[in-house]
Amino acid sequence: MLGNKISLLLAFSAGLLGVAQGMINAYIGKIQGQYGMIIGVSAAQIALATFLLWRIKSAPPLQQQVIPWMGIAGMMGVCIMFGVSYAAGRTGTLPVFVLIMAGQLIASTVIDHFGLMGVPQSPVNFAKLGSMLLIMTGVLCLIKSSP
Repeated sequence: MLGNKISLLLAFSAGLLGVAQGMINAYIGKIQGQYGMIIGVSAAQIALATFLLWRIKSAPPLQQQVIPWMGIAGMMGVCIMFGVSYAAGRTGTLPVFVLIMAGQLIASTVIDHFGLMGVPQSPVNFAKLGSMLLIMTGVLCLIKSSP
């Protein structure tokens, strides 16, 4: 039970940090340009990851089957970083992150329904579908209320 509470707290914290990071990236992108922002932020991520791996010294050996997925995840991360900072720098945070939430809702429903990539399978039912429609209605209202 405690593990679930910690997981939910971490997920909520990731949402807060995601908004903050998106706005920092948008600020950097306005000053340095989008490509400069991506290169600089990615370099900082690589430096921190390298330092942590060096200090922890317990990283397992790299498994061959995950290398293509690392490349795909890295490209997706760059696309996310570019898209969020570009859009947030022009429209503000609310419409961008509301649409991110809508996209995450749809993608996570599909992933959970089919149990993709080893996550626990959780089929869509009427209660989930109704909840999603309610959330999507709220998303639409927030988008329409933004200038």
